[in-house]
Amino acid sequence: MAAMTDFIKRLKIAAGFLIFFVLLVISTVGWDADHTNLIILVMSLLLAHKYSYRAVLIWLGFLFFLIIYDTLPAFPNYTFSNVHILEPYNLELYLFGIADGTKEVVPNEWFITRTNDFLSLIAGFSYILWMPLPMIYAVYLFRKDKKNLFLFQSTFLLTCIIGMIGYYIYPAAPPWYYINHGPGTDFTISGSEGLLSEFDRIIGSPVFNSIYAKGGNVFCAIPSLHCAYPVVCFLVARRIRKKWHMVIFTLWAFGTWFAAVYSQHHYIIDVILGVLCAIFSYWLVQTALKHKSVKKLQKSYVLELSS
Repeated sequence: MAAMTDFIKRLKIAAGFLIFFVLLVISTVGWDADHTNLIILVMSLLLAHKYSYRAVLIWLGFLFFLIIYDTLPAFPNYTFSNVHILEPYNLELYLFGIADGTKEVVPNEWFITRTNDFLSLIAGFSYILWMPLPMIYAVYLFRKDKKNLFLFQSTFLLTCIIGMIGYYIYPAAPPWYYINHGPGTDFTISGSEGLLSEFDRIIGSPVFNSIYAKGGNVFCAIPSLHCAYPVVCFLVARRIRKKWHMVIFTLWAFGTWFAAVYSQHHYIIDVILGVLCAIFSYWLVQTALKHKSVKKLQKSYVLELSS
């Protein structure tokens, strides 16, 4: 009887998610094969077993992020605000310009003639961990500290939301756009892997090319969410006082920050704003957890994970 009751609960949740997801996608970006694959995966996890259902709860923040991010192309940020191409470049040049021969260049341009396989591998491996490593850490927190898993998921999702709001307040072109296309605005240009193409060349597989070839939001460089995620992980590791976790996330953070600039995906100012976005989100969640209603939500989440 208990097993049947649990299945019916999961069936209701699955049905609600299915209706919500289908209506959202059809009314915004339109349905494609990726949506079919995602809905099959989520529905299978929700219905297969109570343990697979927990996997959805463990990664709930990531799931909501993917759903929200997927709908962004239906609402191009450049239709809400003017696109900034020269302004970020000029500010970067003023703050972090590097003398290169007879002229001064931004760090992204300085790296163009100084790439090597070792640096490209560091950049590629650091950058590609942006989602897998936080997801792995979520599983660890589920096993060891469900209470702080709620904090982690909430901070991760809030960081994403604040970052995406930033995309609409200040649409900005990444360095590779200015380097390859100049200061003119062209909305037909699709995404580029930048110097992450070197990583693809070394490993002999178009990993980043396949990711960025899908297009995406070209004018979403500020803040850098890639650079925010290691900070979210570090702050939670610091809270639970796991020094070796902090070391891992510190190394990953520096690797990602370097990769963002080296690969021409972000200016240093984008990196700094991404870090501040993570810190601010963590503070907001910490503050919210002082309120009874949020504490109650946290308790319900932990109980659901433990049931």
